[in-house]
Amino acid sequence: MNIPVKAALFDLGGVALHFRGIGRAEAEKETGLPPGTLRRIAYNESFALANLGVYSHQDWLEAVRRDLIAEFGTTAGAAVEVWAKDPGELDEDVVAVLNAVRARGIPVGIFTNNTSGLEGDLARLGFDAFDTLINSADLGVTKPAPLAYRLAVEAMGVPAEDIFFTDDHHTNVIAARHVGLRAVDFVSAPQLIEDLASCGVPLPELVPDTKAESRA
Repeated sequence: MNIPVKAALFDLGGVALHFRGIGRAEAEKETGLPPGTLRRIAYNESFALANLGVYSHQDWLEAVRRDLIAEFGTTAGAAVEVWAKDPGELDEDVVAVLNAVRARGIPVGIFTNNTSGLEGDLARLGFDAFDTLINSADLGVTKPAPLAYRLAVEAMGVPAEDIFFTDDHHTNVIAARHVGLRAVDFVSAPQLIEDLASCGVPLPELVPDTKAESRA
């Protein structure tokens, strides 16, 4: 019989939260920028520095604005405000899993590489299906560095081997296993439910009753 985990850590982007590029596309359309411009300009060294907490979220946005203006002119800077309004889209199936895990008395943590603007975005989304928020911008180190995982384990307050972890980047999963966490690749909400059950956390209320469906 599997020994149940005592805590669960979940990556955010690509797991519970998805960015569809809606804000970027809207910003580019409104300011006449070529499609793909914001993705090309925004996610560079300034973004990496914001994830490490060297730059604040606003510092990052201003760096993007400067680069846009330098390449396309003054009016291009207005794209930043439009783009920054997009906090992403929650995956409600994954959110339901997080809430079900918490309902079993298992602490849930969000462990993400992100900027100092994260809490504001989560507040706008109304996302609070977690007990502990572990943000690389606060840690000063990003996944997959072993130190990031050790600090996350410390924040959760239980040994690494007692923590479930999932991430949509395989490199981050490998790194988590190296530190001792019970880590799996995130594929989908149904697979996540199966993976949690394998770690001693069954969530029967979220599993479809196929027998009942077959009788219908």
